[in-house]
Amino acid sequence: MEHLDPPDPIQWDERRLWFEACEAAYARAGAPAPSEQACALMIDLQATFCAGAWAACVILAAAIVESQGREAGSRVAVPPGVERGDARWLRALRNRLVHENRESPAFTIDDQWMRRDRWERHARRAVGIALAALYPGAGIHAAARDGAVP
Repeated sequence: MEHLDPPDPIQWDERRLWFEACEAAYARAGAPAPSEQACALMIDLQATFCAGAWAACVILAAAIVESQGREAGSRVAVPPGVERGDARWLRALRNRLVHENRESPAFTIDDQWMRRDRWERHARRAVGIALAALYPGAGIHAAARDGAVP
């Protein structure tokens, strides 16, 4: 199966460079002390992103955002730096992925073959939201969310 093969090394590097450029842009603004778990999950998120496991990126990014929200003492697990609408989008998509509705699955085999570009956009947005949670002072969330390298 094609999608179980590792990505082409050039594609892996392009994804890695995008991820690292986004993270560097956010980090320039500084950050409060992120939770240990959020930092550890960011490492997995980068590897998952580079591998092209788009649905897993959404799930990991949501875990990072919630972890940072709790770390910041937010009652609704929305950390500073994350727009409420983005947090709702991420949580809803994560919930649809984790809690399958057999009548209307959020992610299908067809998505793996025919809609990878759409899921990559979802993953890029999720990464941008996770970075906004880790680096709330950056104020550049929209650029990463839209897939641009800040």
